[in-house]
Amino acid sequence: MHSLWLYLHFPNLQLDSYALEERAITSPLVILDSTNSIVQLNQAARDLGINIQMTLGTAAALHHDLQVVPFNPKIEEQRLSLIAQNLYLIVSDISFFSPQGLLLKVHNMLGLYGDLNTLWGMIRKQLTSHHVHFSYASGHSPLAAKLLAVRGWNKVTCEHEEIRRALKHINLVFTDLTSKEIGKLNSVGIKTVEELFSVPFGDLAKRFDTQVITYLGQLRGDFKHPVDFFHPKEHFQQYIELLYEIERSDVLIKPIQHLLTSLENFLLQRDELTQQLHLTLYQRDMPPLNVKIGSQQGEYRARTWSALLTLRFESLVLNAPIVALQLTTGKTFVRSPDKQDLFLGRQGAVSRLQLVSLLSAKLGENVLFSPGTMNDYRPECASKYTPPLEVNESAALYHSSLRPSLLLPVPIILSEVVSIMQGPERISTGWWDHHSVVRDYFIAMSQNGQWFWIFRTPEKQWFLHGIFS
Repeated sequence: MHSLWLYLHFPNLQLDSYALEERAITSPLVILDSTNSIVQLNQAARDLGINIQMTLGTAAALHHDLQVVPFNPKIEEQRLSLIAQNLYLIVSDISFFSPQGLLLKVHNMLGLYGDLNTLWGMIRKQLTSHHVHFSYASGHSPLAAKLLAVRGWNKVTCEHEEIRRALKHINLVFTDLTSKEIGKLNSVGIKTVEELFSVPFGDLAKRFDTQVITYLGQLRGDFKHPVDFFHPKEHFQQYIELLYEIERSDVLIKPIQHLLTSLENFLLQRDELTQQLHLTLYQRDMPPLNVKIGSQQGEYRARTWSALLTLRFESLVLNAPIVALQLTTGKTFVRSPDKQDLFLGRQGAVSRLQLVSLLSAKLGENVLFSPGTMNDYRPECASKYTPPLEVNESAALYHSSLRPSLLLPVPIILSEVVSIMQGPERISTGWWDHHSVVRDYFIAMSQNGQWFWIFRTPEKQWFLHGIFS
């Protein structure tokens, strides 16, 4: 089987990342590189006569209220990684072939999908869901597919002759050759790929560097082109910059919703859940603000995480306007199928784990506790607070006698006249941790009919420790 590659070129990845914001669509927007040249622009800017590679000064003269954003390669790298992770469900061999392009090895997938058109239909459907501009082309070599895609051929075919005909008329300035190498080729009358193909390797080797020979051999498919293939990330992480600063926490929910939707797709494709999200809010001229939100039973749905974040933001105080956001997941785990019991009656709409998650989002992470028992005879050490719904796997080593429902924080001196009704119960323990206790406990009744839990020390002192309800 002949090798066949598909190249996807994304010229406006950073600009496309702002497409869901209304201002990016209606207002003229340009993205500048480090030399103050325009590298990306929206349709509103094109309508004003602004073009690629135009300087900022010239563009500003055409429109006084131009929105300018600096080029950020991190945004494009992240967006390209997200597209690759989704395409990985269709094609197994994907490579980051350039900062704005993905190379797909498709000839080994034709046996699975039957033909190239079916495979391309599934790839195109996945790309459409990302709302990005792209051009594409197939080729018999990675460099051929890239060159045709960058030139906007936008055709997928297995016919090698058709591919070679499309390559012939492309000018060398669109290739990956350096300007110095192109200048040397132009000086001997070689200006197109067709003219480069017509020169034998031996003649080129006498006058040009090995880089030209290597490029020509890889473009024609005569030389093997080494490719590093992509492996999907285990955890979700996405960063977005805002076109405008946000000063209110409730307004943040709208841009965060886009991140949560991407998270839902990420987890759904892997049939996984996560119990914790880490949201980083980048503040202007201030350190980033970290927000953690948890779901005890694990969750993947965007609407559930959005509801938890809405509760969390009710108590969130912003010290400065927010200029960017980043969402990261904690540990993920495979989702187990929902179990339905035919004979189980109708239950509440919210489970115990969901209730804990809602309360934690509303009140904070460190204010919810569950009571638990300890293997200790000392009454003040026999119980403890544990994280919500934590299961205590170790059972008590003993069965305690009757205990009051209200235990005083600290025993107080008994000041009332009481009648002993039951006892004594000797508790002598704690010598190993230097908090030894030697007490004789009694159940007593006061003159007002109250039931007390009292004890006597070896020094014959009486104390009140608890009150029965």
